[in-house]
Amino acid sequence: MNTPPDLVSPYQPPSADLSQPVAEPPALPPNQRSGAPKVFGILSIIFASIVLLGSTFGLLAGAATGAATGMESAAPSTADKAELNAMMGPLSKVYRGVGYQSLILFVMSALLLAIGIGQLRYRRWARRWSVYWGAAGLACVAALVAISLLIISPAYAELFDSASQLRQGAAPGSSMGALSMMVGGTFAVMCVIFYAPYPAMMLMFFTRERVRASMTD
Repeated sequence: MNTPPDLVSPYQPPSADLSQPVAEPPALPPNQRSGAPKVFGILSIIFASIVLLGSTFGLLAGAATGAATGMESAAPSTADKAELNAMMGPLSKVYRGVGYQSLILFVMSALLLAIGIGQLRYRRWARRWSVYWGAAGLACVAALVAISLLIISPAYAELFDSASQLRQGAAPGSSMGALSMMVGGTFAVMCVIFYAPYPAMMLMFFTRERVRASMTD
């Protein structure tokens, strides 16, 4: 039963019509647009290009190391095969972890390159995808850290132990595990330092009302 208009309390908030779409921010005229999308567009293109190039080399190195794991069959003697296998096994695990990281960086960089072009042109779709990419970027940084600690660091420990065993008269040192953890931890910290700030800044800026209202083309 509907309440007559004259009996509606003035203190009652208006009922929300859930069938209506969420209102877009009002578009700003070109002379009042925020300069943040253009600045981020330039930075996104530069940052994505650099990381894209580096991750491509990482993917190629991982593929080359994977192909080199079959080289032990070409060793002239059984002893040489055993030594080569002892070194190539852990090394292939290291580069497998690097390959996983490079694949994540390659995909995210390719997306950022496209988003950066949209940011530079104040595209409406780039406004949404900047937020999506920022959230996904922070999740990918967590994945890079996990790969460093769970794959690369144990593989380095195995590699160091194999190298110490191959040295004549040397026994595996107790410091090898600590050294491998230091290497893996260093990789994890570098991932956070280099890759976490930019997606965090994307989230911070592209959720602002003025920046959103500027990207309506």
